[in-house]
Order: sequence, then C-alpha cells, then structure tokens
Amino acid sequence: MAAPGLQDKAVEAVVIMNTAITNLRIYPPTNAMIMKTIDSLYNTLQIVFQHEDELLLSESEKNLLVFGEPLTQRNREKPQVGIFLMLMINWGIKSISFNKNLDRSELTLFLELMGKKPEDYGREGLEQLFSDAGMPNIRINQKVYVEMGKDHEIVSALELTDEDIIRYITAENPDAVLDPEQIKQMAKDPEWVSRIFKSGMHHIVDENASPSDAVLSESMIRMLRSFDKISSLEEKDKLSELAAKSISDMDADFISTMLTKNMDDLLEHRLFDDVIDRIDHEKFERIAVKLHQVIDAADKNGKGPGGESIESVREAYRHLMNTDKGVELQHQIEERQSREKEERENRIREIKKNIDDVMSRLDEGISEEGAGEVLARMLDGLYSEDDTDTAEMTIRQLMEKLKSDHAATRAAASKCLVDVLGNSADQRQAEIVNGHLNQLLEWIQTETRATSAFAVISMRLKNLAQRLIKNGRFEDSLPILRAFHSAAGKGEEMLSVTSAVLRETATDDVLDILMEEFLSDTKGKRNLAGRQLVMTAERSLTRLLDLLRDSENSAERVLILNLIPEMGVDATQAVVGSVDESEPWYFLRNLARLLGRIGREEDAKVLAPLLTHDDERVQKEALKSVNAIGGGFKGEVLLNALSGCDDHLKASIVTVLGSLKYGAAVKPLQELFKSKVNLPDEMKVDLQEKICLALGAIGDKEALPFLAEISKQGGIFGFKSYNPKVRAAAARAADSLS
Repeated sequence: MAAPGLQDKAVEAVVIMNTAITNLRIYPPTNAMIMKTIDSLYNTLQIVFQHEDELLLSESEKNLLVFGEPLTQRNREKPQVGIFLMLMINWGIKSISFNKNLDRSELTLFLELMGKKPEDYGREGLEQLFSDAGMPNIRINQKVYVEMGKDHEIVSALELTDEDIIRYITAENPDAVLDPEQIKQMAKDPEWVSRIFKSGMHHIVDENASPSDAVLSESMIRMLRSFDKISSLEEKDKLSELAAKSISDMDADFISTMLTKNMDDLLEHRLFDDVIDRIDHEKFERIAVKLHQVIDAADKNGKGPGGESIESVREAYRHLMNTDKGVELQHQIEERQSREKEERENRIREIKKNIDDVMSRLDEGISEEGAGEVLARMLDGLYSEDDTDTAEMTIRQLMEKLKSDHAATRAAASKCLVDVLGNSADQRQAEIVNGHLNQLLEWIQTETRATSAFAVISMRLKNLAQRLIKNGRFEDSLPILRAFHSAAGKGEEMLSVTSAVLRETATDDVLDILMEEFLSDTKGKRNLAGRQLVMTAERSLTRLLDLLRDSENSAERVLILNLIPEMGVDATQAVVGSVDESEPWYFLRNLARLLGRIGREEDAKVLAPLLTHDDERVQKEALKSVNAIGGGFKGEVLLNALSGCDDHLKASIVTVLGSLKYGAAVKPLQELFKSKVNLPDEMKVDLQEKICLALGAIGDKEALPFLAEISKQGGIFGFKSYNPKVRAAAARAADSLS
C-alpha cells in the first residue's frame, strides 16, 4: 500500500500529464509554456519517487488504479482523470510505470507520443514503439499483480449522477468514462429520460450565452443522437414526442434551422414528422417562408444557415412541403398568388391609363399644376409593383417630348420632369438623371428657350458634373460641360444660364482637381482635364495666367501656352488685360505669343509697347504676333516702333513695311538709312540693303532720287561709296520705280 496522501500526489501528476498532452498537440516542446508544464510534472513525480521507486498507473474494468489501488471518490470524479483513462484505453494500454531514474527528455517523448492518434501506429507493435522512442524508464503493459482484500474490491461501474450523464450527452465531456449498459438500464425509466432531456436542454442554453440558432440546433442534435443510442425502441417513441414538443415551442427561425440538420433518421424517423404535427399553421408558414428565403439567398453563395450545404436546405424544404400541411399551404399560396396577380394587373392598368392622360396633356403643351407630382407617385406605384419596364418606358416618353419641335410641348415636359424629380427619392432622382443623361444633354444643346425648368435641370446637371470631377470621372463630366459650352451661343437669355452653369461648376476645389491632373497627368487624364479647363475658361483662365506668370517649371508653362489658345476669343480679353509692361519679361513674351494665336486685329495696338520693350526677346515675340494678327493696323504699329525698337530688330520691321507697301514709311525709312545704328558692319549693310528693297517694294516714286544717288559710287551725303550689295539693291529698287 502506498504512503498516505501519495495517491493525491500521483493524481496531481496525472492531471498535469493530461494538460501537457493537450498543449503538445498545439505547441512545440520548446514552447515556454510547455517547458514550464513539463518541469511542473517532473517535480511532482520527484515527490512521488521520494516514497516509491516507481509510479504505477493501470486500468482495470475501465477504472484507473494507482499503485494497484482504486481511486478515492474525490479523485475519481476529476474530469482529467477520466480523460487520461480514455487515452490509455484508446491506446490499448493496461499499465504504465514511471521509474525514479527517468529524465525530462524521456518524459517529453512520452507526452508527445500520447498526444498522437493510436490508429496511425496500430497496437500490435505498441511496446516496440515505446521502446524505439528511447524511454527505458517508462514501461507499458507490464504484467501487474494486485493483491486485493475485501476493503479494496473494484466495482464494475461507478456511481453515475445526472450531471455526469448530461455533460456526456451534450458533448461537454465527450471523453467521459461511462458504462453504456448502466446508462441503457437507467434510460428504461421514462421519468428519468424526461428529466435528463429537459435538464440537457437547459444545460445547452446555459452553457451558450445568447446562443445562435445554428449553435443551439447543433447541440440539440448531438444530444438527441446520444439519446438515440441509449434508448430502446419503445422509449424512442416517447422521446420523439418529448423532443418534438420542446422544438415546436421554439420560434420559426430556430425550427427552420433545426429542420436542415438531417434529423430524418433520428428516433426511428419519427422526429421530423412529430415536430411538424405539433406546430400550428401560422408557424408552419413562417418556417416555409424562411427556408424558401434561405434557398434564394444561398443560391448566390452555396451555403445555408450555419454553413449547411444548400442541398440540405432544399431537402428540408421539399420534405416540409410534402407533408399534409405543406400541400395545404401550397394550395393557399397558389390561390393567394393568383388573386394578387389579378389585383396587381388591375392596379398597373389604372396607372397606365393615368400616365397616358398626363402624356396627352403634355403633347398639347399643357403642364397642369401638380401633374409632375402625380406622375412621380405613379412611377413609385410601378416600381412598387415591380413593373420597372413600364416605369422606364414612361420616363423615356417624357424625355422624348423634350425633343419636340413645339416649344410649348418641350416647356410642359421639362416642367413636369422637374416636378417628378422634386417628388422622388434621392436615389430615384439620380437613376432618372444618370440613366437618361444623353437625352438631357441633347435637349440642353437644342433648346432655344431658357425657361425656369431649363435652369433647374441645368443646375442639377451642374451638380452632377461637380460630383463626377471630384470622383475623378473626367470622361463622364466632360460631355456635360461640353453640352453647356455648345449651348452658350444661342442668345443672351441662354448665355446667362449656360455661363452660370460653367462658372459655378468651376469652384475652387473643382479647379484644384482639374489643374492638378492637367499639370501632373497622374491618372493619365491630362487631356480630359484640359478640355474641361477650356470649357470653364471664365474661371480657369485667371488660374492659368497666374501660373503662367509664377511657375518656374517650363514644362508647365508650355502646357498652358498650348491650352489657352483652345479657349479662343473667350481668352483674348483676359490675355489683353494682363499685358502690363511692369510684368516680368518672360510673362510678357508669353502673352505676346498667345495674342499672336488668339488676338484680334485691333489687339496689335496692345502689342505696340512690347515692340520697344527693354528686353529684345519680348520685342521679337511682339513683332511675330503683330505680323500675324495686325491686319490694317500692322503698318502703323510697326512704323511707330521703328525708331524705338532694338537696332537688331529694325531690319525685320523694314522688311514687313516693304511687304505691306506702307507709303507712310517712305520718309522714315530714308531717315533710318541715314541714321547711325549700333550694329556691326555686316548687319548694318543688311539693314541698308533691306531699306532699299523696301522702298522699291512700296513703289512711291518719291524715293527714286534717294535710291538713284545710293546706286552711284559717290553720294550727296558725303560717302565716297556704298557697299556693293547696298548699291545693287538701290539700283534694283530704282529700276522698279522708273
């Protein structure tokens, strides 16, 4: 007999073993928690080895013996003891002995092995498996001889309590060591079965705080299957009635979930039918509707409630509808559907008649007060009846009337549309506008009257354009802005509305988005952003000109210089207004370049001061632009600038004056020829040559004496001779005047 209290310490070691085996299935032996548990087990065993050289654990008639003796009631009731005993039984181990010389490595190997599945190894070579693992101080299935006295008789069955059985049948403790024969004997008592079933139900609910239908039904099915195994045939009938009563008292959602749990085979195939018999017709219909909804939803993802396969849900529904109650419900549903269909058709027919009346009045150019509100209600009625086709056809009819050749019809239709939108939910408004955007934009571009309805719808489209731009959908917002830009040229009244739309679209935050994309091309939508900056020139032009002046990035300036001309005359006045001689030279040069592309004839005078600007680069750009746009003002502007411009620029101006045959330039050109210019000899010769040719091109005979003298060797001006190229040019010019 072991020393007093030694059994408790041995059972403590068993409890720790059980914990270590469980954790080793999850964590590696090197895990800190595992190592700590093994240390605790090793230290506990050392205490046992202080009194005994060996710890012997054995199994006899499904009882655990320690040192060959049965456990006390208190130790026997510990669940870890039952679990460890089940491990021994599963492995086919009748005894395990631990020698006092064992070390931690042996102990770790033993615990790892016990955590494996016995079926993976087989039992024939069990002792060899333990031997090969290298555990000389742990032996299994050694013959054990236990001398028993009358005070140590081992009973064949433990004293079972209701709580033990409930924990077993509800799977809270599925490894509990229970005597099946004893339980079957107890199950012959109907009162006991009823008590255990009800207690089991309460236990399931108590153990699951706010359990879902899926969790609760799974637990109940497990419990019923446990009862199915232990109950006799006659008891299964009573148990089915008892279970059916409990299930039928639950709500429809739970019952519908329960019916999908493949319960047909339970309790001699009675349970499903017993449940259906007990529920009333109202709850039956709710269950049927619930299952049908689950099937519809599950068709999309292949799963039923709680993760059951959709086929199990379909099977439950088929079984349900094949019952007497199901057949009766199906007849009721068919009658109801037929009645509802007829009523729906009558409602739709009445709605269509009212819509036709409204449309006829619109064709006559009459939009009665409240007609749009009525039409909005009729559309709601069609959508609620799920007749979207008729609803969409009605909206299309309304949109088609915006294309009418009769202004009165268009006005009535647009007013009705405004009222429809105003009396519809936000989502419906968006669907109407977005779904028929092309028709609305076509109307915007063709309408000739800026009615109040036109203004209201225009502002709705403006709001839509802003939202699209803010969402980066430039390709969708561009057609809206383009439509209003196109409509701007149809009179002052239309211009007022369309300009307001373009102006109010281009708020600061919208311009920030467009400018950012235009300059960076982050989304690859530079061209789209640029087009919209062109459409909103009234607001965007100031931003672009400011950036043209302030940007230090030449690539940005080139982009702007290429974009502004696309704005055409809309940009001209802003560019003209920006010409100020106090501005930086590079900005003035770019303004001159822009005017050369978009300026009007009279804008040549604006460029005149730039022809005498301090910076030669500005003068050259101004000359190009004056030459490009000057028209009838070109000669005057260039002649006035001749004396003040840079000497290097004079030859170019002279050539242009000659090509213009500008007679007022004859005397100034002669004076320029005689004046001193700050040019290298070669450039001075070129200037004189061009003056002679220009005088010849102008064709005024007043210049003939001047040209004749220059063509001679000597001249009246004290020069002994002129450069041969100059004399030759003068001679040719004189000949043309003779």
